[in-house]
Amino acid sequence: MPELPELEALRLQLGPRLEGRLVTAVEVNPKKGHLLRYPVESFAHEVPYRRLLVMWRRGKHLVFDFELARGGELRHLVINPMLGGRFQLADAESPPPGTHVFSLRLEGGEELRYLDFRDMGRIYWTGDPAREVPAWTEMGPEADALAEEGLESFRRRLRRYRDELKDLLRNQAFCAGVGNAYSDEILFEARLLPLRRRASLKPDEEVALFEAIPIVLQGAVEAILANPDYQESKQDRSFMKVHAKGGKQCPRCGHRISQLGSNREPLNFCRGCQK
Repeated sequence: MPELPELEALRLQLGPRLEGRLVTAVEVNPKKGHLLRYPVESFAHEVPYRRLLVMWRRGKHLVFDFELARGGELRHLVINPMLGGRFQLADAESPPPGTHVFSLRLEGGEELRYLDFRDMGRIYWTGDPAREVPAWTEMGPEADALAEEGLESFRRRLRRYRDELKDLLRNQAFCAGVGNAYSDEILFEARLLPLRRRASLKPDEEVALFEAIPIVLQGAVEAILANPDYQESKQDRSFMKVHAKGGKQCPRCGHRISQLGSNREPLNFCRGCQK
């Protein structure tokens, strides 16, 4: 599932190439139109001849703001890719893959395509995300902005919860944008076992968690964009230290990395150096 670093890398990579461009046509795959939380016919009719103003991110959602239509309103295309959603900017003449959900044809001969090999993504064409996108108003601060609020504010926020640390980081009300993969990486960086309860943290461990979140998230964005073979439609997590590395050697202490749960959503950690 794309999480904050993948979506932030997409925003940085695609935003400058998309912003300011006019959508000239929309194509929706009739076999996947059910992923649109808006009538397909209205979406395909309303998007063309609007200009894409800005691309931004909120938690695990990518948001595309479109200019006012004549006599209409500012509209937002909000996409939560979930497990299998991917984006592709391609030549409009190239055939779309079978996972194609919809495409926005842009002036200049390119298409922005949304692909989904799991058919789990959620797509909203809305004038008000806060009113029409589920749980939008319940999201907490962006995970990559927690450091800006300062340690004491972070501690106050942290102490509202009783969750296990893994679940806490994945709780979008605590912080927006972190999921299964990066919660593993953050807790490895902080040297904390994921199944520990929040209340068990000592003050110095709270500091370690506070410092680990921006280190991991910013480092991941940089690693993704530094990949010379980076493609918007593919997800590379080879740089990760413990996530999906069950049975391999810990890069910090050499201990065997543990895995709990299924391969689809594993929990990975090192019993040797996470306490």
